[in-house]
This record gives sequence, C-alpha cells and structure tokens, in this order.
Amino acid sequence: VLGSVPMSRKTKATDVMKKEAESKLEGVLCPDKESTCPDGSTCCSLKAGGFGCCPMPKAVCCSDHEHCCPTNTKCNLATLKCDSSVLGSVPMSRKTKATDVMKKEAESKLEGVLCPDKESTCPDGSTCCSLKAGGFGCCPMPKAVCCSDHEHCCPTNTKCNLATLKCDS
Repeated sequence: VLGSVPMSRKTKATDVMKKEAESKLEGVLCPDKESTCPDGSTCCSLKAGGFGCCPMPKAVCCSDHEHCCPTNTKCNLATLKCDSSVLGSVPMSRKTKATDVMKKEAESKLEGVLCPDKESTCPDGSTCCSLKAGGFGCCPMPKAVCCSDHEHCCPTNTKCNLATLKCDS
C-alpha cells in the first residue's frame, strides 16, 4: 500500500512528429508541411486540394492545377504545351499525387508514447496528460493518473489529492 506520495509535475511533451519527419525525409517538403515529392521535383497545388508533384525541379505550376511546365516556360492551356522563346513549345507534364509521408515516417521512426493529438510524444514508460495551457505533458510513470489541475499526475491506482498535493491510495 502506497499511502500518500508526492505528486509528480508534468513536463511539456515534445512535438517530435514534424521534427522527426523533417529530419528524416528525403525529397521536397510541400508548403502544407505534410506532403512530399521526390528529389528533383516541384510541389504544385491540385484542383481537389493538397499537393501534386511535377517531375522536374523549379517547375511552373499551371493555373489548371493539373499540369506543369519546365522552368522559364509559360503554360499554354489552350494547346496543353509549355511555351518558351528559347525552347519553342514542349508538351506539358501531368502532376502526380504527393505522398503524405510526414505522419507515416514519424510514426514508423518514433519511439515512446504517442499522445492523443498525434503530434506530441512522451518517453517510453511515461503517460501523456493534457496541460492547462493546451497540448500534452509527460508524466514520468506508466499508466499514470492525470490530475484535474492539468499540472500534476499520480501513479496508477491512486487518486490526486490537490489539497495536499499528494497521491492517495
């Protein structure tokens, strides 16, 4: 029987999903910070939303949100060609859907406890608890009880006594 033990103060959880993914992803990260395109390609917005990949670097994204052209050319949607005073006309390229790899990469490479917001993690053997200011904190014990003050936590099978700042069994 534990009796009363001091409550533990939570620490801020790390927002490692994005950091992990950004550091481990190869390729081009699109402006939504969730989609990537292969190296040597360009992210362009799609008609249906999200991003597509144009299979060339520094491409011109056409206003139809379906096609793209090489750098220093202009989209000619009437002819579906890319016009250039130097190159003449070349066929437009169709974009491919970008890969949503940020979450997949982060989830496959992260160690620890993934918090309910799917963006924060806590070390293995700890518990995610919501913080007063929003987001999640880490309680340094597994299956902890998160106290209602959103600042403290107690071991499993105990109750938070906020008046005494103790964990009662």
